[in-house]
Amino acid sequence: MTESIPPPPNYPPSNSPRQAPEATVVLRTEVMPEPARWAWSWLQIGRNTKCLLVSVVTAPMWAAALLDVRTEQHQSGAWFMAGAAVCVALWLDNRRKGFLTRVLVWTTALGAFGALPVFSALVTLLTGSRS
Repeated sequence: MTESIPPPPNYPPSNSPRQAPEATVVLRTEVMPEPARWAWSWLQIGRNTKCLLVSVVTAPMWAAALLDVRTEQHQSGAWFMAGAAVCVALWLDNRRKGFLTRVLVWTTALGAFGALPVFSALVTLLTGSRS
């Protein structure tokens, strides 16, 4: 049974010395431009300007509604209503990032500034004085 296994092949000896394989390494270093130190792209000036122009038309209606709440109910109710509307508008704008949601943010903010005493409330909040 051992005779059925063929003998190993008899290769001729090589006369050339063994050479080490060559490896070529290519490093590509692309210099990335440094971002601008003062990047103002987050302001989105064009988009906000368009939304502000549309909300100049819609904000007086919201301001009239807040003014009605202020005269019929109480000033704190109008403040709560304006604050809740601004918070919901900001939340929607953060979630959807659309033109209409940004118009809603500007409308609620401008309406609150138009109907409520924002600056006197800010002074009262910061100083504690009502006079």
